[in-house]
Amino acid sequence: MLQVEVLQEALRSLVGSEPFERLMLERARPVVARAGAGEGYLIAGLATSLETPILVVTPGPRESEEVAAGIEAFLGPARVAVLPAWEALPYEGISPSPEVAARRADAVARLREAEGPFALVAPALAAIQGLVPTLGTVPSIELVTGRELAPDALAERLVELGYSRADVVEHRGEFAMRGGVVDVFPGAARRPARLEYLGDQIESMREFSPSSQLSTAAVARVEVPPVRELIADQDLRLRAGLEAMRHVDRFRDGLQRLADGLHAEGSETLAPLIFDHLPPPAELLPPGGWVVLTQAGRTLDRARQAFEEAEGLAEATGWPGPRALLPLDEAIEGRVRLDLSEFTEGIDLEIEHWGTAQGNTAELAQRLRELA
Repeated sequence: MLQVEVLQEALRSLVGSEPFERLMLERARPVVARAGAGEGYLIAGLATSLETPILVVTPGPRESEEVAAGIEAFLGPARVAVLPAWEALPYEGISPSPEVAARRADAVARLREAEGPFALVAPALAAIQGLVPTLGTVPSIELVTGRELAPDALAERLVELGYSRADVVEHRGEFAMRGGVVDVFPGAARRPARLEYLGDQIESMREFSPSSQLSTAAVARVEVPPVRELIADQDLRLRAGLEAMRHVDRFRDGLQRLADGLHAEGSETLAPLIFDHLPPPAELLPPGGWVVLTQAGRTLDRARQAFEEAEGLAEATGWPGPRALLPLDEAIEGRVRLDLSEFTEGIDLEIEHWGTAQGNTAELAQRLRELA
């Protein structure tokens, strides 16, 4: 409790400071500011001051995880989500991995439901890619001990959510069945779960090690989210079937597979051909939500590079539809943009490192004692 109180007091001090007030009243667009340290601290303060979700764009995935961890220290894990980018450009015909698909669906669902301070953190590539409109709206399967859900019915639902049947479950997005036991590895879970059945009722659930296949700790609840971004429901099949007639070659084949309720590698890349509009992440923010670019120079360069590479690939592959990626300015159009600069420009927020305490264990410990 003391730690929470100290961190909340630190946020209140930041929001009430004169440099922060200048930041909030700045009329120039984009707003440019410099903080020598504490990006997570500043972003948490901004979300708290605005009392609404914001989008934080970083140069790459590593920076996203680091910034999210900093924000989480002040806002808590429930008010931060990372939206990972696909591992490949949308025109390469490669589906996102089950883990990435599950994390993206979770992040978008949490953004849609968020009220008050919340930060969606995304690398530049994820921030400029249009989202499947249904992403984050398909419910997970909630498994608890005692639930009546026949193994065959569970298997059918898992396949609908994108899970692949395997002999032995070793990777996320897989499930296996043998007798009265069902193994499943949820898309974003740390470990797979083993469900033991008594008839059609789940009698017990335990985690197990993928490497040894040995059960470990018992679990009371398992959440199994979708591991695909395109779920072949009736609406999607109808859309894909109508669109297939307008295209030729591999695009027609891929769309027809979706219309038939099938899923092939790279099906997600066909989303721009199926839906009228793919909203970029910033479009999902409520009114008043800002977009923050951390390490703004690098982030702008990464976004520009990703867009140019994608445009070249779309041209080379004969992409026949609307673009899946937008220039960053278009992707965040209509939002107040805050560029956090690493240089001496813009509003100085007077947030600095602890100087000699960096790398000096004794001085760092003394400063922590003083703060406590």
